[in-house]
Amino acid sequence: MSLPLKILITGAAGHGFVGRNLREALIRTERYEVFAPPRTELDLLDIDALKGYVHGACVDIIVHAAVHVPMFHGADKEYYNDMKMFWNVHAVSKDVEKIIYFGSGAEYDKRFDIRGVREEQIGESIPVSEYGLAKYTINHVARSSDNIYNLRLFGIFGKYELWRIKFISNLCCKAVFDLPLTVRQDCLFDFLYVDDLPDIVSWFLENRPRYHDYNVCCGKGYSLIELAETVRKISGKNLDIRLLDETRNLDYTASNDRLKAQISGLKITPMCDAIKDLYKYYEENRNLIDFDELKASR
Repeated sequence: MSLPLKILITGAAGHGFVGRNLREALIRTERYEVFAPPRTELDLLDIDALKGYVHGACVDIIVHAAVHVPMFHGADKEYYNDMKMFWNVHAVSKDVEKIIYFGSGAEYDKRFDIRGVREEQIGESIPVSEYGLAKYTINHVARSSDNIYNLRLFGIFGKYELWRIKFISNLCCKAVFDLPLTVRQDCLFDFLYVDDLPDIVSWFLENRPRYHDYNVCCGKGYSLIELAETVRKISGKNLDIRLLDETRNLDYTASNDRLKAQISGLKITPMCDAIKDLYKYYEENRNLIDFDELKASR
């Protein structure tokens, strides 16, 4: 029997949504030994601390899910902190088998409609936001690397996300508390249920990918109004759906053809089933939701 892979997941503590969900899923299998230290134990901005941790734990693979979150870490230095963390992770790339990190559809430049984009379209427009530019830059480094892989996320949703600002969780929470369902502006958005991500990550942990970047999404655009209607139907309540601005927002969808060609039998949970799961989670965890904050959210 082979020894389990030693996996370091960054951003899996505190407010880490993707990392926390991944940690929960990966520790259930004997194939992995998972390390997920909080920031108090491992500061990714400290290169010496990171090198010491990777060498001390004999880490095989790093899954880098940590990002600068402006609402918790402050609005300044977003680009600097995201790039600094990545360059520190990059500095230990020769000491591990591979590095997997999570990019963003913002790499395609969210100033314009993003519709069914393919990986080959990166660079047609350069993002100007600090977050988008950081992810765009990191992707270029990954493409020229030997062992760094970008799993580019678009709309990903599920438990542990920031329900105050994240669309589907916000709708589910409002439905649980019998509040009107609000949509700022309608558009088409590509959402992936976070429970589908661990199997995708596991494939990349255990196989050698053909490319260094992949759009990780469901490959379909969902109208935000239609998603609100789905939440209302699942709740079984006659709730108002309020469109706050009738001006259409920019679309945000991608092709996942490259991912489907790489992973045979790629599993994507149907949206209705995913929302049912998430709604049930918030019903069972009402105590996690501050009603006054929820009521004030839009």
